Amino acid sequence: MQIPQSARRWAVLAIVIAGLIAASLAGIKMNSQSQAPAPKAAGGPVVIEAEPVRVAELLDAVTAVGTLRSAESVVLKSEIPGRISRIMFADGSQVAKGDALIVFDASVQQALVNQARAERDLAAAKLKRTEELFQKKFLSAAALDDAKATEEIAAAKLALAQANLDKMTIRAPFAGQIGIRQVSVGDYLKEGVELVNLEDLSSMKADFRVPEQISGRLAVGQTVQLQSDAFAGANFPAKVVAIDPAVDASGRSLLLRAELRDVSRRLKPGMFVRVRLVLESRPNAIVIPEEALVTAQNRLTVFKVVEGKAVATPVVTGLRSQLDQRAVVEVIKGLAPDDVVVTAGQIKIRGNNIPVKIAEPPAAKGPGGPPEKSPAKKAP
Repeated sequence: MQIPQSARRWAVLAIVIAGLIAASLAGIKMNSQSQAPAPKAAGGPVVIEAEPVRVAELLDAVTAVGTLRSAESVVLKSEIPGRISRIMFADGSQVAKGDALIVFDASVQQALVNQARAERDLAAAKLKRTEELFQKKFLSAAALDDAKATEEIAAAKLALAQANLDKMTIRAPFAGQIGIRQVSVGDYLKEGVELVNLEDLSSMKADFRVPEQISGRLAVGQTVQLQSDAFAGANFPAKVVAIDPAVDASGRSLLLRAELRDVSRRLKPGMFVRVRLVLESRPNAIVIPEEALVTAQNRLTVFKVVEGKAVATPVVTGLRSQLDQRAVVEVIKGLAPDDVVVTAGQIKIRGNNIPVKIAEPPAAKGPGGPPEKSPAKKAP
């Protein structure tokens, strides 16, 4: 018997509807199963990492870069033209104040001095005779005045000639170390030619700039620590000796000068140095690692471990610095020196007064075994 085509269509439609109804019922069953309460996990304390609060000296400092200068520095130059006849020093040697360094040929200047001295002596003799004749009323006061003027002019010419003669010898204006000369015996030089540099290395100066925002916290006598790439790891202490009264308008910075005494004479003028200017020292600051801080409800909080529980404690912070190559922060209010704070695992602490367990530091665990014990050291 042949089934009508319309009946076959209704049969297929019924089968499709039945399948949809079955799928909906299966989805509702699975959803009800997923919404069923999950079995509770086994309870226990939250494992965290914690460290005791440290009490250390904290320095409020600003860093800068600077340039070293010697206590006194000069480039000696010739004041008048002449030919070098003698060089009285060895390159790089120590000289005393007033030592003759370079001598020019002074034969002409010496002759002019001799001539001026003779003229001065003649004028002095004429003045003496004029004074005697004036006392005897043989000469007028005008003649006496002329004789005095002639003697004074002759004396001035002698002083000028002597000054030019003295300039033919270049002397050290202060004690120090002479540099490397750029001239030789026999050179004829014009005035203003550079001869050699002289450096007083008994002390050094470091010039550096700081932002104008801290100008109100600067003072002469503040401590400065200098470091140079030439001597890695070495610190050179210095003191601020001068503060420029004007702010540089182009860079909005203030020029400072610090002075140090490098007894070893290792530092050289012109060296680049890193400067750490200490603005304030706090010798007994309470410090914690920066990672111990948590921001909660727009305020800084730390979790303090008290009798095995994590207690949320609001804190007021101060300076930030580095201790043992680790970022630390000062706590002004909220902690005491004997407190222990959570440094890792705060995200697992949901609430207050949550039981916690301090994990063993990774450094103390041996590879795949119990913790290794370090040998005890006997106190001296």
